[in-house]
Amino acid sequence: MSTSIKLMLAAGLLFLASGCASEQRVIEPPSASNERIETVGKNPAILNLNSVPQIETIQVGDTLSYEEALAKALLENPQLESFAWQIRVKEAERIQSSLLPNPEVEAEMENFGGTGPFEGMKSRETTIRLSQKILLGADRMKRKRVAGLNQKLAGWDYEIQRLNVLFEVTKAYITALEAMQQFQQQQDLLEVSQQFAETVSSQVEAGKVSGLEQTKAEVELSQARIQTEKMRTRMEAAFGNLASFWNSQSPAFKTLDGILNEPDQEIPGYEFLLGLINQNPDVARWATEIQQREASLSLERAKGLPDLKISGGYKRVEDVNAGAAIVGISIPLPFFDRNQGNVKAARYNLNKAEAQRESKETEVVRALQESYQTLEAAWYEVNQLKKNVLPGAEKAYEAAQTGYREGKFDLLDVLDAQRTLFSSRTSYIEALADYHRAVADVERLIGQPLNEISPTE
Repeated sequence: MSTSIKLMLAAGLLFLASGCASEQRVIEPPSASNERIETVGKNPAILNLNSVPQIETIQVGDTLSYEEALAKALLENPQLESFAWQIRVKEAERIQSSLLPNPEVEAEMENFGGTGPFEGMKSRETTIRLSQKILLGADRMKRKRVAGLNQKLAGWDYEIQRLNVLFEVTKAYITALEAMQQFQQQQDLLEVSQQFAETVSSQVEAGKVSGLEQTKAEVELSQARIQTEKMRTRMEAAFGNLASFWNSQSPAFKTLDGILNEPDQEIPGYEFLLGLINQNPDVARWATEIQQREASLSLERAKGLPDLKISGGYKRVEDVNAGAAIVGISIPLPFFDRNQGNVKAARYNLNKAEAQRESKETEVVRALQESYQTLEAAWYEVNQLKKNVLPGAEKAYEAAQTGYREGKFDLLDVLDAQRTLFSSRTSYIEALADYHRAVADVERLIGQPLNEISPTE
């Protein structure tokens, strides 16, 4: 091959490859331990999660705070890490979709090694051709747009999973707090039962009451010990469930920092909360989904336009010792395949996405209605227990103890008052936990903390 042909071929390859090279860039792998993927679109401030510290590691001590639990789940939850990798996959696909088709080089030699005038190499003809496909339907830019929207959808999916993880951690932390407070209350009951059993024993020794009452007090004490152990097991199970969100086989913490707070404001109206469901990422993502389906339909239509291929090269004829340039063009004839099937499928997928968006909105509305009713019921129960039930139970218990010491009431009256008091306290802790879990449910559905909403709204 002559030097001029080599130079022409090299220059052509360099020119055609320059457009491809300009689209490439280095992709850094994600790190779930030190990188926070930003949300595509509006980032809801649900549960004040944006205040979670973005640090590399979380060392858990004997006491685990709510913020530490959220941060540790963000950093070490394996399912969340897989969604972060999915964003990188879609980013790589977007880069690939923007690249030009590779040029083709074709070399051909004919009229040699035959018979007669074509014997040997004297009559050979050598052709070198460089060709490039030209995308007439603008499908390169359309592919890039579809891939870009796929990347945004991966961002939405990550945000949904991130909120799901934090939402589940929140509910697990509430349940663990509930179990811890129930265990602490049961310890108080065990201590009270122990003291009361000792009091009855002293009265039996003094001859003031019969031995049967001591037996009843000891039975009550044994039941309190059994219930305390059950509460301890329940608390340890709740701690283990909480630690599982950062893939821990056994919790390193021994206690939780915090208590189940009482409601400090009125619940916003249902109609107002209903107007906030568009902030829910499960709903908000469908705007991007429909854009992606529309872009896919546009791409399939563009694929129906045939792409042409142009070529150019050099031909050398040895027997006349001459050469010449050659050019060519190739155009497919869309007689049978105009991509009409894929266009129709893309249109159906767009219609499907619109129906799915309506279905998701209906699903969220139904879930909000149920969660709001649960929230209202829990809020009412908490307030009634606090204002009416607990004060009355405490007063009755104190009166029963005083009356027993004075001989006005028997042991069964005291035990009944004691059970009523601690049963009311148990119900109060359960109601508080139900209230906070309902708050978390509603916040997840509206994408906004309830404490940022004025009760007047």
